[in-house]
Amino acid sequence: MLLHQCHLLTEKYYGKQVFLRGIIEFSNFCSQSCCYCGLRSENTSIPRYRLSIEEIIETVGRIYKDGIRSVVLQSGEDLFYTTSVIADLCSEIIRCYPDLAITLSIGERESPAYRKLRKAGASRFLMKHEIVNPILYRSYHPKQELITRLGAQQSIRKAGFILGSGFLIGLPGQTITDIYNEFLFLKQNRFDMWGIGLFIPADNTPLENTVIGNPSLVYRSMICSRIYEPQTMIPITTAYHSTVGDDATILALRDVANVYMINYTPDSVKHLYKIYNHKKSLSLEKTCDLIQKAGKKPTFTKGEPYRVNHQKYATSYWNTRTDQCR
Repeated sequence: MLLHQCHLLTEKYYGKQVFLRGIIEFSNFCSQSCCYCGLRSENTSIPRYRLSIEEIIETVGRIYKDGIRSVVLQSGEDLFYTTSVIADLCSEIIRCYPDLAITLSIGERESPAYRKLRKAGASRFLMKHEIVNPILYRSYHPKQELITRLGAQQSIRKAGFILGSGFLIGLPGQTITDIYNEFLFLKQNRFDMWGIGLFIPADNTPLENTVIGNPSLVYRSMICSRIYEPQTMIPITTAYHSTVGDDATILALRDVANVYMINYTPDSVKHLYKIYNHKKSLSLEKTCDLIQKAGKKPTFTKGEPYRVNHQKYATSYWNTRTDQCR
């Protein structure tokens, strides 16, 4: 019954479209120490890299040439790329490709930075909180506070960005109640995109010897998320596909997911963006094949969330969570 309802809601708001995004992981430097992430600053076992501005723009050109009109610029929290540098990069991309949508996933910055980046032409921001339980958040983020993360999300939205968030399934200590609270967080804040990642242990992290999360729980959580907030865009995360393979990915695309990010990071450094073990990526051709096998249509446009320019956003649950974290 829930699956049928999920399928109807997905098609009501998005039809059979699965929106394609081209992602560029332009730096694996990170100043943070998240216990589950292979990019954490304490991990000295991986070579670090930074793409030059010229390399990033060249890669954006590859994405554009393939017909995709939505690009995601993602990195660790690397302040080597100052706000001015990122803003200039966004301005140059928009100058070259005015019909392209730019999503930034670069971590926490000061509030004025978000306004500057929005003015420069970036229109979307991905800021996952990963864990909405403040106690668990503190235990897995030694250098961060949940209240700061939620405050950053508010600042991003106030700056005029389309905002994506999301959480992890399978972190040690996480309960079903925690997952239920994630659905409440989604419902009451109505994020434009909602990514549900699968926890996969990464080498040389405090959690490297723990058990991988349950992919079935990810799939069911995607379904529940669609029912709780029908208008949100739900991607197939790389971690999910890397674990379950093609058949289960096709099933999720058929039933609930409507975004797929294709990794365009240059091959010379792609393997170094190792946030977890056994990370895989698909080509554009393979991705389109999976989408079509699911009975859906690969869509190359910007792919705006349904509610954009239609409804206002609630903030009550943000305020509740902020109070709990004080």
